[in-house]
Amino acid sequence: MRRLAVIAVVATIAFTASPALGQGQSELAEARQGTSRFHNVVHAQSAGYGSTLDLLGCFENPAEGGMGLHYLNGALLDGAVDAAAPEALVYEMREDGQLKLVGLEFLVPEGLVDPDNPPELFGHQFHPHGVLPFWILHVWIWRPNPSGMFSDYNPGVAMCPEGVPVFGS
Repeated sequence: MRRLAVIAVVATIAFTASPALGQGQSELAEARQGTSRFHNVVHAQSAGYGSTLDLLGCFENPAEGGMGLHYLNGALLDGAVDAAAPEALVYEMREDGQLKLVGLEFLVPEGLVDPDNPPELFGHQFHPHGVLPFWILHVWIWRPNPSGMFSDYNPGVAMCPEGVPVFGS
């Protein structure tokens, strides 16, 4: 019992001694609160988010997992980073046609980023997309990700349904 108490004290000190960790937790709470209404895609659409299916398709990587369908709010592509207002919402596409909110994607156009000073949110730096002209950060707040909360792909998200266009193919 004493050992557990010592571990709890050390963990508490480490958590409170790290402002970045505390800030990241606060930002995650803001993201959850700011996006919870978007579990219903109709609410996302009325807030200015639109499907990228026709333009980009569904995202997946058979080796790393699914990513799903993105709903993008182009008005938010202004370089500002706000935990409660992600530029894109990530939905899992189910075989029955239903969409399930599983994550968020924050995007900053590459022309607005100093590569030596990338944007940061939740204590994590954005990284270049690699294909599209954006610096990005995914956060899987609505579906646990065995690869990590900030990984691009999530093996816990279903691959794109058959017949749906896949990004890059």
